[in-house]
Amino acid sequence: MNLQKWKNRSLITDAEFASNMKLGYPVEAFCITTCKTVAYGKIEQIEGESVIIHGRRFKRNGCAFFGLISIPNIEAKSS
Repeated sequence: MNLQKWKNRSLITDAEFASNMKLGYPVEAFCITTCKTVAYGKIEQIEGESVIIHGRRFKRNGCAFFGLISIPNIEAKSS
């Protein structure tokens, strides 16, 4: 896994998890201890510090989650 993926695709905030769930985009749950992908699919539910994918619960502090990151809309200033 390259560093670019960690920096540009990691889901961290509740808003990022919620937007992926709302839009129905799949996310990847990557186990930090085994260094393997443990799930890939749509988020079914978010419960505090855990995320449910395909009926399995994954703790947010034990896995890295990769998905679509919302980029804030930056408007150009007109002079």
